Amino acid sequence: MFVLATPIVDWSAMWKIFAVTLAAGAGVVVAFGFLLLGLKLANGSRANGSRASGSRLGGYTLAGVCGALCLGVIVVGVYAMTKKPKSKPTAKPKAAALIVPAPDPHV
Repeated sequence: MFVLATPIVDWSAMWKIFAVTLAAGAGVVVAFGFLLLGLKLANGSRANGSRASGSRLGGYTLAGVCGALCLGVIVVGVYAMTKKPKSKPTAKPKAAALIVPAPDPHV
């Protein structure tokens, strides 16, 4: 299959795209998970009745950094979609290709 599609598909570019997509997709999910963990740590210390401000500050810091990372990925994605290069116009068919066959006199 690779031999048949080699003239059409640039496989080295395809693997780079696949690797970046996998890293970005998994990275955003992990960052969002840490955001939720940070919020749980920040609110968990308050629910236990302790006044450990270090734990709350650490939780909110973790949540803030991960939230900024997730928002940054969204902004970069929207920017990339709006600045997408225009595709080349397709070639118009020549007039000779649009010849209508003459009607059959035997019909």
